[in-house]
Amino acid sequence: MQYLQTNSEGQHSLDKDSASRQAMKQRRKLGYSNQVNLRNIRIAVMGQDGVGKTALTVRFLTKRFIGEYDQTLETTNRHHIDVDGEYVALDILDTAGKNSEEKLENIIGYADIFLVLYSITDRTSFQEAGKIVKYIRRYRTLDSSSIIIAGTKRDLEHFRSVRETDGSRLTYSLNCGFFEISISESFAETVNMFNEILRQYLNAHPSQDPAGTITTAHSPTPMISPHKEMKSPSSWAKVKGLKTMPFRRKSTQAVAC
Repeated sequence: MQYLQTNSEGQHSLDKDSASRQAMKQRRKLGYSNQVNLRNIRIAVMGQDGVGKTALTVRFLTKRFIGEYDQTLETTNRHHIDVDGEYVALDILDTAGKNSEEKLENIIGYADIFLVLYSITDRTSFQEAGKIVKYIRRYRTLDSSSIIIAGTKRDLEHFRSVRETDGSRLTYSLNCGFFEISISESFAETVNMFNEILRQYLNAHPSQDPAGTITTAHSPTPMISPHKEMKSPSSWAKVKGLKTMPFRRKSTQAVAC
């Protein structure tokens, strides 16, 4: 698995020519040939404030866990990754603040995959996650690989107020993928979840773009609040031991509904 330094959210969508030039530049940095198809996928990490959206994003990009963040800042981070031989330019939008209708409208037009978090220690955040998914489904027709609900803070089992079966039932009724993870205890759980989400999405949406281009058929980048630019290592060793698995299983694998 390989990664590049992240970019800030403030940049607008690239036109076709500049996207192609950037694709070639990124391939050279990654050591890929010009014939490699670098596909662009956008993930929006959503949910009530305090459920771990930024903690999850930082954990995935840097391996570090940090518990305290400014909850008013939103960021988008560019991240290059190899998923079963398919090269992906991954944009992760870490949302923040109240989930107003205007904000949700912008995000709905931006993302390919919606990762909606709730805390297993907070029933209100669970209810908020359900409302967000219902809102998304009201305006976009998406399969289960494009919307995922994930319960966080599984390490705080003694404070649990949302049962795993509650999460499983909700995701079954809304036709979503489902995970429960501990961001703080295990970097591997976070990596495995993102890899499985991307694997399921790529399997459900095979690329039909010409080789050597970045997909740019997205709605314009949403107007969001000021943000901080994050840094990640230029490359990491490939994470080994990942296996294809059913999308709903317990813990960091998808849970059966």
